[in-house]
Amino acid sequence: MGEVGKFFAMILALVGPPPADSPKEFQLKPGDQIVAIGDSITQFGGYVRDIDAVLAKQYPELKIPAIINKGISGQKAEDLVARFEKDVVALKPAYVTISIGINDVWHRLGQPHDENVLAAYRTNVAKMVDMAQKAGIKVILLTPTLCLEDPASEGNQRLAKYVQAEKQIAAEKKCQVVDLNGIFLAALKQKPAGQVTWLTTDGVHMKPMGDAVMAVGILQALGVPDAKIAATDPPK
Repeated sequence: MGEVGKFFAMILALVGPPPADSPKEFQLKPGDQIVAIGDSITQFGGYVRDIDAVLAKQYPELKIPAIINKGISGQKAEDLVARFEKDVVALKPAYVTISIGINDVWHRLGQPHDENVLAAYRTNVAKMVDMAQKAGIKVILLTPTLCLEDPASEGNQRLAKYVQAEKQIAAEKKCQVVDLNGIFLAALKQKPAGQVTWLTTDGVHMKPMGDAVMAVGILQALGVPDAKIAATDPPK
């Protein structure tokens, strides 16, 4: 492993070992297609490219196709559910990752928290899980990451309610959930003093480190051993 290859090893040290309930074996089968649906964080594609790089390097014999990126900037849960049939179900993937919730909070920070908005978010995410499961698609919910790199910010305080809603949906519908929010909050405890933005460019959109944190959380949820992640060079 060269100098560049140490990048994911550094990220793994930041993220820590996979949760106890993570799969013990690699979950993907030969040719399994993944669709990633979400907002601008998905559209920019950093974490998606990181996942592709690890899967291509570590499991070449499985010929896993590149993840289909269905992220659209600025979208909220109500936007995703409206296009979920066309952008996910119709493609018949083996897996879908659903990453949504940041804009549902961030774009409304100028207004008081609204329980009706939260309820609609919960309904829309649950509908997407139902649609995927009915079509035989395995779901991995990604809890929304951060609203500023300050755990005490108003955005992060509100975001906690949306994170909890996703965890409840995952428990009710027996689908996987990757608590990216929890991973990021834990990582921020190691943030160097004096840095306003460390994992993100603006408190929301990811720097390469933030993308890699997301990717590691998802790869662990797919059962990729940490040693294989660490042994991969990030995409150039």
